[in-house]
Amino acid sequence: MQEILELCITFDTRAAETYAAFAANCPDPEVVRTFERMGIDEVAHVGWWTELMGAWHAGLVPDIAEEGALLVALKELHGEITELTSADPSTLSTDQMLDVAARMEFFMLDPIFGELLDLLNPGSSTPYHEAYSHHVMRLVSSIESRHSRGDVAHFLARVLARSFHDQQRLAALAMHDPLTGLYNRRGFYTYARQWSSWSARYDHPLGVLLVDIDHFKTINDRFGHPAGDEALRLVATALGQAVRTSDVVGRYGGDEFSILAPEADAAELALLMDRVLNVVRDAQFAVEGETVSLSVSVGGALMGGGVPVSPEELFAAADHALYVAKDSGRDRATAVVEIPDSSSRPEQAPSATTPSGMPALGSPAALSASSPAW
Repeated sequence: MQEILELCITFDTRAAETYAAFAANCPDPEVVRTFERMGIDEVAHVGWWTELMGAWHAGLVPDIAEEGALLVALKELHGEITELTSADPSTLSTDQMLDVAARMEFFMLDPIFGELLDLLNPGSSTPYHEAYSHHVMRLVSSIESRHSRGDVAHFLARVLARSFHDQQRLAALAMHDPLTGLYNRRGFYTYARQWSSWSARYDHPLGVLLVDIDHFKTINDRFGHPAGDEALRLVATALGQAVRTSDVVGRYGGDEFSILAPEADAAELALLMDRVLNVVRDAQFAVEGETVSLSVSVGGALMGGGVPVSPEELFAAADHALYVAKDSGRDRATAVVEIPDSSSRPEQAPSATTPSGMPALGSPAALSASSPAW
């Protein structure tokens, strides 16, 4: 991870230096202003990676998947950018400078840079992505308006803009489940790693729920897989109605869903679990003249801020709680499991709420029943 971030810093430092040199040598005042703005952007990007490097050294940022292959690709990219920007800028025309800038930005459209940006502040990384979008489109606009060869300029600008938007679209497709539109397991787990690091970094709680459709196999066996697909879509819609706008909902696999709830304490997470149970109970659909009612079992876990907890630990705790709910009769949720647990707290098996949604007497969920509405 360190070498990856060092390469990111190197890329954007080289880009900032290149844009500064272009601005100092370009004869077109309008393009000079573009290069100056692009250089300022690149200095900001260096700041992003430097901040991320500091957080990673502090153990507050997770490593990313497939680092070995990524590192090989980034080293190749480093060689290409170094060669591309090696020409003496004083010998280049305005068109040639714009060509170099377009090729340089094209090389840096790899989706991995978007994933790294999400690590800066998961859930609130939109400003970073918007800033980079403005950065690319600024160059596209300058190419279209100032490149002397209109046909080449139009094509070059279209290639750069389309590559950028295609990269965003493909990244989104790779992260979402086509049936429900929710994040798939890969996408959800990416956010889970980011949010767990954020929780430890800023000392804020993070809750996770695992939600399993009760008797889903019976629906498939009795009414067929199209009915099972409809049940999955209905539950996905219901979960979207139950959560806050800041929460992340995913299809974890098969008939199991997952919810990340940043900033939710134990009481708030218990209320969210109750909302999930109730909205799914209201989700019904008709098949072959028969009304099919749905219910779910829910398990929840909570990590306290300031103490690093891996997503694996968080999901294992929620998964254990989910199976307690299922073994207790389904259509219910267990009490929230808090990790890491206090060593002074006596061990207790998770208690479950009743099918009506009311917490079992003495459970943490019962203690939070008087909390403000979600």
